[in-house]
Amino acid sequence: MKKTLLKTSTAILLLFVVITTLTSCEKEKNTIGIIKVVNSSNQAMSGVTVVLNQQNTIPGTDPIESLRKTATTDATGKASFTYRYEAILDVSVNKTSGNDTYSGSGVIRLLRGKTEQITVEAVKQ
Repeated sequence: MKKTLLKTSTAILLLFVVITTLTSCEKEKNTIGIIKVVNSSNQAMSGVTVVLNQQNTIPGTDPIESLRKTATTDATGKASFTYRYEAILDVSVNKTSGNDTYSGSGVIRLLRGKTEQITVEAVKQ
């Protein structure tokens, strides 16, 4: 009887340790923001500089530096940004092509562990 109780207790303890170990090692998913830049004809624009940043609204405070990121759009007009936490960020896009300058802006809300995508139209200035 004692051996059966000991075996059962050992099996339950081992199962508890295995379950705790497996569930505690689950890696958190990245928080990703994808910005697609298009022109006024809704065609994707490559080579556009995209900046994500957060300006604090409290007077006299500086922006949070680790949130500012810059990337350039690829052939499909997309730039991807990876963050650890969720945030609401200002998006600005700029491109100079010859004598023409294109720019646009928007806002993206990044949700923790999810991929969010917005489209920003770059207008000729």
